[in-house]
Amino acid sequence: MTFSAPTDAPSRVAEAPFRPEAIIFDMDGTLLDTESLYRRSQREAARALGHDLPEELHRQFVGVHREVNDLHLQRLWGEDADVAAFNAHADELFNDLWRADLPLRPGARELLEALTETGLPLGLCTSTRSPLAQEKLEVAGFLELFASIVTLNDVEQPKPHAEPYLLSARNLSVDPQRCVVVEDSPNGLRAGASAGMTVLLVPDLLAPTPETRALAHAVLPDLHAVGDWIAGALSV
Repeated sequence: MTFSAPTDAPSRVAEAPFRPEAIIFDMDGTLLDTESLYRRSQREAARALGHDLPEELHRQFVGVHREVNDLHLQRLWGEDADVAAFNAHADELFNDLWRADLPLRPGARELLEALTETGLPLGLCTSTRSPLAQEKLEVAGFLELFASIVTLNDVEQPKPHAEPYLLSARNLSVDPQRCVVVEDSPNGLRAGASAGMTVLLVPDLLAPTPETRALAHAVLPDLHAVGDWIAGALSV
């Protein structure tokens, strides 16, 4: 993939309001196609403990840090449920799955490589903890591409709070209003928008809602479309 200004009208529907000075990505569900692996591992772990994990509840987990998800599980399964055992088993299953075969969202590698050639600083902002986040990025071959990596360990208030993205901008020495965020989840979208950044939503498991459409500068079908949008932005 190389960047050139797109010529087709659909990719220019929501044009950039400025020339971006940094691009910040979410990780799981945005660059890494891991949400289906999370779902599979959590369902198997729940069944092993004699519990059910409804699809709707799993969708609520997307882009949310574990402490909040644990509260949902406690309410669903009861105060005596061993949520810690569930998490430990689910983590073991998930780690086995992605280490055996780490899937990427289509176009992720090409987009990151093309952005690296532009010289734009790249950041990553994830609700995954260190060092797991860095390990996944290393397996994907992405670790060295990011000038800043913000994980759950680095913040007091995770997504949907603005703190993770504000920290990313500070690490990159870029005004938040000159940053473009690429996200797949509503909470990530809220975090980026709250930070005053321009957010591109590339839905994964969760379809856009009126709220997320209103918060997003553009809702794009895939990372290839993100590349087209950024190409247009760089021509501003």
